Amino acid sequence: MAFNELTDLHLWLQVKQDKGFAFKTLFDRYWEKLYVYAFNRLKSEADAKDVVQEVMISLWSRRASLDIETTLAAYLHAAVQYEVLNHFSRAAKIAGRSQEYEQNILPELNSYIAPLQAKELAALAEVEITRLPEKMQQVYRLRQEKNLSVKEIAGLLNISEQTVRNQLNSSYQKLKKHLKEAMLVAIFLHSN
Repeated sequence: MAFNELTDLHLWLQVKQDKGFAFKTLFDRYWEKLYVYAFNRLKSEADAKDVVQEVMISLWSRRASLDIETTLAAYLHAAVQYEVLNHFSRAAKIAGRSQEYEQNILPELNSYIAPLQAKELAALAEVEITRLPEKMQQVYRLRQEKNLSVKEIAGLLNISEQTVRNQLNSSYQKLKKHLKEAMLVAIFLHSN
């Protein structure tokens, strides 16, 4: 059976085993769709190519440790969506307008949440969580998804309670910063 006839799941399992041909097949399968999505948001060929390339490079470089819990198509779409929002966030900072967006848009957040759709925001959050360092991600998931206490996490991972608290504080700060920026940009784009 040729690589291009394999399902995404089979190809992803091959990619996790360092099979370059499987990655190239996935790259060829999704490049155009992801590029079109990014281009429609960014209105720049170069920026759209950069965004998709960044997502694909990240996918390859994190292949050994990345566990995709949704479909590959959904994961890639969310990752490109996140990178597009990240691109706008960086552009806003460069232009010195981030504070203006926060002051003018954040108060109206509740009126725009429904159009943004909870699934899209959850997908953005999941992408950002997977970008946390492995140990930090593990501590975060045990606390948020398994609802374990700091003491339980420390015992389970054989680390100090202070280390757990430090990891949780760092993860909350990173997630808060990146998700806040992504939401601000998403609201700004949605309101235009």
